[in-house]
Amino acid sequence: MSDLREKRVVISGASSGIGLETARRLTEEGAEVCLVARDPARLQEAVDTIGGAAWHICCDLGDPVAVAALAEEVGSRWSAVDGLVNNAGIAPMATVDDTTTEVWDETFDVNVRGPFLLCRSLSPLLHGGRSPAVVNVSSTLAEKAIPGMAAYNASKAALNQLTRSLALEWAPTVRVNAVMPAVVDTPIHALRGMSPEQVRAMDGFHPMGRIGQPGDVASLIVFLLSGASSWMTGTVIPIDGGVMAT
Repeated sequence: MSDLREKRVVISGASSGIGLETARRLTEEGAEVCLVARDPARLQEAVDTIGGAAWHICCDLGDPVAVAALAEEVGSRWSAVDGLVNNAGIAPMATVDDTTTEVWDETFDVNVRGPFLLCRSLSPLLHGGRSPAVVNVSSTLAEKAIPGMAAYNASKAALNQLTRSLALEWAPTVRVNAVMPAVVDTPIHALRGMSPEQVRAMDGFHPMGRIGQPGDVASLIVFLLSGASSWMTGTVIPIDGGVMAT
């Protein structure tokens, strides 16, 4: 996808998993990438791994002051932004009865407020970009809820509607789409206290017989950032090994 060469893309949640793999693939296509996450050590390691035209900003995406500062730093380095991938997310496990207000607020801060703040703060740079596009990383749980993850389910449903709202408001200049993965083999599961064996046990929930890999989702994100998807906006696309068909 040669049209990605020299495009400037900001990626949140980029120190591991889907975000890191997306950054790697974009740099292979000749893009420049700004990796965003909260852990400076892991961010630096990610940049070192990718090499090339990659740099990073450490940021708490739920803090509007911090996100405004991020946008200012990006603007001081790039004259415009051609792509934004809102990938940062958390997935706490708790029923509604057991979900504290703090957990609910933190989930929405990271999963919804963060993408909103990034989109709003980077809007002037995106509108000055070359065929600019935004990709939000949602989840099949936005539309196919499971018990014990109420905050996550609701936050991803909100992200889908933010995607559609932005697509309508920013058309025809900036395209905005979302991807909805099912279970993907990323570090988020370990953060929820799951062992590798427990993660692999979820293979059977997917008609394709396996959980996803970061590269499965990264391929779709790169497509949505490219000119090959130039007539797509406001679309929420499952990439789920068949889960949404069940």
